[in-house]
Amino acid sequence: MSESIYGDEILDEVIDACIKHLRDHPNDHEKLFYMGNAFFIKNQYDKASFCYIKAVNKSPKNAVYYAHLGHAYRELGDKDQAVASYESVLRLNPRFADAHFNIGLIFFDNKNYEKALASFVNAISINNKYAAPRYYIGRIYEEQGFTAKAMKEYRQIIEDLMGDKLEKSSVTIDLGAIFSDLGLLDQAENEYRKMIKIHPEYADLHFHLGVILNKKGKPDDAMEEFHIAIKLNPHYMEARRKYWESAQ
Repeated sequence: MSESIYGDEILDEVIDACIKHLRDHPNDHEKLFYMGNAFFIKNQYDKASFCYIKAVNKSPKNAVYYAHLGHAYRELGDKDQAVASYESVLRLNPRFADAHFNIGLIFFDNKNYEKALASFVNAISINNKYAAPRYYIGRIYEEQGFTAKAMKEYRQIIEDLMGDKLEKSSVTIDLGAIFSDLGLLDQAENEYRKMIKIHPEYADLHFHLGVILNKKGKPDDAMEEFHIAIKLNPHYMEARRKYWESAQ
């Protein structure tokens, strides 16, 4: 994986908060999933897989949990278990494009280009703007000597303006939402403020910060954030509703 955009200190804080929560709520599969994501981003894939397995056991119909388990197994080098996890995703949701793509990657790495191509085509049939499988289809055509076909795929990626989204698999977490869910409102506020400094144009970030500020008993500050969200997106009806609730 590329270098994490998350600092170890904040990831450790997420892990510690989840552990404390799970002592009293051991069946909370969502917090197990959060903790697995934090371990995954720290490149601690064995611990991540342990958390994902426990989450899957407690919520066996959650396709997203199986997908992340597949990512962890692949990073651990266990391709058979990775494929099995992605196949579990597809049994639950056959139109889960990422699962088709990730199975295709494993076949591609094993130079089984026929099966890889079938998986990548499946992913694109579900989402025809999905750049990553199209890129690997181009790679397969290059390997097979079909240069014109490969260039057509690469050209389509550029036309779709998605050429920068070619990561194999990534795990991201909304730290603000996690901290809020765990009742750690100061940490949640800090995370949203940090994200707003990077992306002040995102209405959702201002909205979520407003929700946190409301929970902290700061309705005036919350109203200001909801107002910014509405200015950025005049059709943001939930922000409008929260704004007027705060004004009561």
